[in-house]
Amino acid sequence: MTPRLSLLALAALLFAGNAAADLTLTGHSTVTSMNMPSTSQERVYLKKSWLRRDQLDRGKAYTYIYDLKDHAINALDHSLRQSRLYEMNAVPNTPEARASQKDLKLETRATGLKHALGAWNCQEHELEARMPAELGPEKVTVELGGKVWLARGTREQKDLQDFFKAMDTPDFLMGVPALAKSSPEHTRALGEVLRRLFNQGMVCAIEVDIKYEGGGRMAELARRMGTRLKLVYENASTDAVPDEFFVVPPGYRRVTQ
Repeated sequence: MTPRLSLLALAALLFAGNAAADLTLTGHSTVTSMNMPSTSQERVYLKKSWLRRDQLDRGKAYTYIYDLKDHAINALDHSLRQSRLYEMNAVPNTPEARASQKDLKLETRATGLKHALGAWNCQEHELEARMPAELGPEKVTVELGGKVWLARGTREQKDLQDFFKAMDTPDFLMGVPALAKSSPEHTRALGEVLRRLFNQGMVCAIEVDIKYEGGGRMAELARRMGTRLKLVYENASTDAVPDEFFVVPPGYRRVTQ
């Protein structure tokens, strides 16, 4: 999975749910790989069992619509007026993947710093996570280190409890299998970290460095291509979101995988 697509999975996991109230979050994301940052504008909409993520990346507009009941993701390219359908929970959900997820170690430590996101009180935490994995023929460790901002006790956290219970199992992983084949360890580590963070509060923002540790040549190469993912939301709204936001617009051509 490329860094940009890794952030797609992360953004979807951050606020996915079966909400009793609509929710819209606006902000930006930055992916830095090989010391080259790329920033895009972000907007996420939540309604019922749907999630929509709009992204403006280097002048091009993309939309990803998650249907959590049907376990489907529609990826829209607005410049080409095309849509592509993906299935959740397929390729990455193998016995090997579940075993490695269960071995993930996650630690968070509150720093005492806070900031507001609308009515949310977002508390800063240092984050460290380690997960055993394989990189080609080598056994390595995927490491995530950085910070996460959590809002506890929010109304939205209560509204999302049914979904949190549904995903509170290592067997659950929401992602786009066709986009995750090049780096499934990347995807599993991110997904498992976010799944566990849901039990602590709503995630206002996250900034993590992802790297591989090991003694082989593949791990050494991966260390030179370290990735930093940053997702920050600056506005939150509970205004009603139309159902039409979560369907493929008329006139878009379906592209097969």
